[in-house]
Amino acid sequence: MTKSETFLEYKGLLFSVAYNMLGVVADAEDIVQDVFEKWLTIDSGHVQSPKAYLVKSITNKCITHLEKIKRERSHYIGPWLPEPIITQNEGANKRLEMLNPLSMGVMVMLEKLTAQERAVFLLKEIFSYGYDEIAEIINRTNDNCRQIFKRAQQHLKDDKKRFAIDMEAHGRILKKFLQASSEGDMDGLIALLQDDIEMVTDGGGSALTVNGRTLKALSKPLSGRDVVARFVIKIVQMVQQSIPAFAMKMVLVNDMPAIACFTDSKPVSLIILEVRNDRICNIYVHSNEKKLKSLA
Repeated sequence: MTKSETFLEYKGLLFSVAYNMLGVVADAEDIVQDVFEKWLTIDSGHVQSPKAYLVKSITNKCITHLEKIKRERSHYIGPWLPEPIITQNEGANKRLEMLNPLSMGVMVMLEKLTAQERAVFLLKEIFSYGYDEIAEIINRTNDNCRQIFKRAQQHLKDDKKRFAIDMEAHGRILKKFLQASSEGDMDGLIALLQDDIEMVTDGGGSALTVNGRTLKALSKPLSGRDVVARFVIKIVQMVQQSIPAFAMKMVLVNDMPAIACFTDSKPVSLIILEVRNDRICNIYVHSNEKKLKSLA
């Protein structure tokens, strides 16, 4: 097997580690490419396990890069959300070779962790690595890795329940949300929301002009089911009445159903719901054009 063939065997895993670490598709692809180029230059005859070598390379590059971009995000306009991946498009799936796509709720949850905590948590919980293997990957002792993992769990606290996802319930509630918001059914929409629901919108400073009115993403999260329901219905009715050829359709984002909004076939927003106990606990809205590229 050639070095290129060996790399291709693990490319999907490497991209998955990078994307779940960084939450940015282009950055993940760039780091995978960097690791590939370095792999071609080394004497692989001295590498006992190509998979272990490549995962170690990708993980440590991601730790360094995540520390850098976290500092840069302090200048981002409004809330920052991880970039979504449209996973229902077969061509896109083949291009990205995605494995283990985490839901948006879990990706947001992981933003609470430091770069090193995120790496250890992902390797342990998502990719099922043991502490001895993780210690070798991040150049720490076994005990140190256990301590890092424990700190990560403490930071996440009860948020780990976000890993338990009922796909059937999620799809059913998403359809009800779409119907209630489209029809202006306030009571129906409120009944779908948890009391402490939070809505986060990521526009990155971009805006949409509707009949002379400029619509921007919220500068901070919106909380409470009455407040969120009124806002959702107000915005949906406004764009339905004012935006030409406005349409909404269901798509798969990170292997979860979501709502994509278009005008004249151009994507303008992506609505992702997080469901827990048969009610919506979080709404994530992407309207940053850079993060909607895969919808085009």
